[in-house]
Amino acid sequence: MKDERDMPEYFTLSMAIADLCQRWCDAHGYRDPFCQDGEWWAFPPGGVMPVKIKTVMSRCSERTVRIGSLTVRLFPDGSLAG
Repeated sequence: MKDERDMPEYFTLSMAIADLCQRWCDAHGYRDPFCQDGEWWAFPPGGVMPVKIKTVMSRCSERTVRIGSLTVRLFPDGSLAG
């Protein structure tokens, strides 16, 4: 089990989602993530048209984060993990 001290902490849910999305994009070569109508998009490696993050992320992309006193599991597109 991961040490709680290694768990990222955020002030708001939106900060957590934006950071997780950016980290996922950095790790997978995607660039310029942005949110439009509640959906996160980014440009794939070598691509000129953005794709929805949720269509290309894997089920193992979820991360546990802390928002204030709340601990949640999030995917890079902002959806909650079960």
